Amino acid sequence: MFISKEQKEKITLLNNILGMKHRTRPFDFTKTEDIIEAVEFVTAEYVDMSRYWGMISELNSQFDESIECFYPAGWIGISQEGTTNDDELDEARDTINDTEDALRVLMDRSEIKCIEIWEFIFTTDQKAVKLHFFGQDITCEINILRELLEDEIFEIIDEIDYDGNIENSTMGFARNLLKKIQNKV
Repeated sequence: MFISKEQKEKITLLNNILGMKHRTRPFDFTKTEDIIEAVEFVTAEYVDMSRYWGMISELNSQFDESIECFYPAGWIGISQEGTTNDDELDEARDTINDTEDALRVLMDRSEIKCIEIWEFIFTTDQKAVKLHFFGQDITCEINILRELLEDEIFEIIDEIDYDGNIENSTMGFARNLLKKIQNKV
């Protein structure tokens, strides 16, 4: 995860203005604490993006139902003509659709990173990292782990008590992943 000079300057400025401590150097995957921090950021990003996409997707569905209820002719017009013939309604509908699509792209991108980083923990046998997240040095065949992450990742994050906290999201993800691994092995 490379941080350019320009990005570093912007992050440093933000840190100085707001008194924050955002990371200004790339992760060093030879250091346990950097791996743990990277796992937390990558996992929490996926949990957040998935949650936002789900919220917008639900909003989109509810908005469609409102159009059907309050503008039935416009709702039929969507399937027949691709428009409600109401500029404001169409603009709202298009904006929600575009936002849902954009968040789906961000969610998919962060899902790939999330799967890759959890596979990294197991393929490189990061004992200290596994102890941190699972409380034990658990093992799992990579093909089983990959199958769990690809097929059940939505269930893993859906069972998290979401509060927007990076560490809580990651620990919830790890806890749910551990349950899935234990049920599989």
